[in-house]
Parts: sequence; structure tokens; C-alpha cells
Amino acid sequence: ERAGVVYDLLRSCSHGTFPIVDTASGGTLYGTASRYMLCTLLQRRAFGSPDVLDDYHDQGHDLGPRRLSPLVQWDTIEKAYPKYPTVDDVDLRDSDRDGWLDLRPYANTAPYTVNETASIQRTYRLFRTLGLRFLCVVNHNNQVVGIITRKDLLPEALTDSLLRGRNAHTLEDEEDDDGQHLM
Repeated sequence: ERAGVVYDLLRSCSHGTFPIVDTASGGTLYGTASRYMLCTLLQRRAFGSPDVLDDYHDQGHDLGPRRLSPLVQWDTIEKAYPKYPTVDDVDLRDSDRDGWLDLRPYANTAPYTVNETASIQRTYRLFRTLGLRFLCVVNHNNQVVGIITRKDLLPEALTDSLLRGRNAHTLEDEEDDDGQHLM
């Protein structure tokens, strides 16, 4: 992904983990990356040239295992523990925004997932027995359709979701006749 896209995403939300989607295979879930990891990679400037993909695709090759950006060693990332950098510690220059941040070497490629048709009981049991903080929700094609966090399974959150309907997290604000937001 482009370094600027990752930086803007980190600035715009406070999520602790993000799904990594493989766009070359129809948007399937590749893995997940933590906020700490992404901030560390950006701070360490672990992104490659903006035109690295253009050069490779011009030759008619698939990317395969080729790296798009410099590799930051795992022990370097872990040295920052427990004081990982935050997005405020990252100084991303305008010239860096188009650089490619290759997340493949850092991805958790076996995250716990739940199918979109799974029951609330099964999902709750997964959280409780495995001590999870989040679950990626996937469809039958392993495409990410959402993320469930522990907070989503609190009684008040479940009640609110059930009252708002099945697509509680994707509903857009509705307006009444006077232009007032209903939600």
C-alpha cells in the first residue's frame, strides 16, 4: 500500500489492528497488521520507490515474492516495546506519500476469522475462549466484510445493533422531512 494511504488511515481512526487485503486475488484477506507495526514501519521509513511496481509490471511479470520496500528486521521492531511510536511520532514528507509500503513480511497471515453467517453465540465463544480483541468477518470467498471487536459484543452494543438491523455498522445517516439526522 502507499505510505500516504497508511498514514492517513492511522490519522483518521484509532483502531488497533487493520486487515490486509490482497487486491490481486479479488480482495481476499491476506492477513492483519497492528497499529504499532504500521507506525514503526512508517517511522523507520520502510517504504520503497513510488515507481517500483511500474517497472516490474512493464516487464510483464507478477510481483510474486519480490519485496517492494526495504525490510525492517523483527528485532528492530520489537526493541521499541512497550513504547512503540504513535502516528504523531511519524514525520511523513510529501515526497514519501507515494512510496510503497510492502506489508507482506509483517502481516499476521493466520488471523482468526469468523464467517459472516456465524451466530452471535459462536462469535462470543471464540472471543471468550481465545481471549481475542477482534475478529475479521469474511464471506464465503474469504473477502473481508467487517471486523468485530470485544466492545461490539457488550450487551448494550448488541441491543443497539439488533434495534438498528442486520447491517448496523453499514447504515448511512437518514434524514427526516426537516433535514434532521435520525441516527
